[in-house]
Amino acid sequence: MRRVTAVLLSFMLLSACMRNRLPDAPAVPGDDPAFSAPEVIRPRGIESDPPEALTVLPGDVVRLTTVSAKTQVYEGLIVDALGQLHVPLAGDIQVGGKTLTQAERAVEAGLQRYDRFVRANLVISAFDGHMAVVVGAAEKPGRYKVVPGMRLADLLAQAGGARTGTSREVPTLLGNLDLARLLRDDGTVPVSVPLARKGDPKHNIRVRPGDQLFIPPVTEQLIMVLGEVRQPQPLAYREGIRLSEALAVAGGVDNARGDRKDIRIVRGSLTEPRVYTTNLKALGSGKATDVELIPGDIVYVSRAWYASTADVLNAVAPILALANSFAILAVAGAIGTR
Repeated sequence: MRRVTAVLLSFMLLSACMRNRLPDAPAVPGDDPAFSAPEVIRPRGIESDPPEALTVLPGDVVRLTTVSAKTQVYEGLIVDALGQLHVPLAGDIQVGGKTLTQAERAVEAGLQRYDRFVRANLVISAFDGHMAVVVGAAEKPGRYKVVPGMRLADLLAQAGGARTGTSREVPTLLGNLDLARLLRDDGTVPVSVPLARKGDPKHNIRVRPGDQLFIPPVTEQLIMVLGEVRQPQPLAYREGIRLSEALAVAGGVDNARGDRKDIRIVRGSLTEPRVYTTNLKALGSGKATDVELIPGDIVYVSRAWYASTADVLNAVAPILALANSFAILAVAGAIGTR
């Protein structure tokens, strides 16, 4: 009887080993030819970005100087919402959308009905009508003045960059700059915000009044850390993040229940996932390479070394269903409060 029991146990253990013969996790995603990551489409950029003439816009504050027999200076004149400037004696003059030279000629034409020798000079003293808007997951979303020479990287810097939070005192990016878009005249400008930050002239283009920079949240690019860790949670993906960092943010492996020798990484579509295994103990001793993660990866610390791939997917399925709902927005937002 003991011999039969021993044979059965040996068979069960052998079956478990055969069932869990998973490929080792590649150090970088491209090391596995069997996995095809989604292609990242980069905007092509703008080949030519010439400066535009400075125009007067509604909301601008101007200083008007008139020169004739006497010189008069009028400070703090505001261009109203209709683009009109109220000029003493001449009344309301349409200047909105005109260059400074064109606006000066329009003011002179209005004044020369009373003084044919008068000349006018306009200076924009406050660019309150030259505004661009930053919306979405920025540190300081809002309206920002567009001054001559201002570029996309300058606008992003004024808004404080992408929003960040902290998880266990580790900085976490909550705004997705890779998917950020510059909107102009009811269309999208084909530029990359990350490349603009690096100073690429095709992408770090001049900002124009009325531009809108939209920074989406990182909910489209999460890494899930689940299983036998102290604080299972979604993490905001950032380029270059590795397995050890993701586990550290989640509080590390639960030593009482987690198997440090069997860390699973589920990658790709859940209908046809690619599942890898890696050994955290070997990583700590320098015998294994820290794995670079990609958006959508699921890091799962199994409780038992003989857990199958089906066991892993069955365990994470309810949580992933949540990730596909609007509830994940609240989860991602909570990263900053941990």
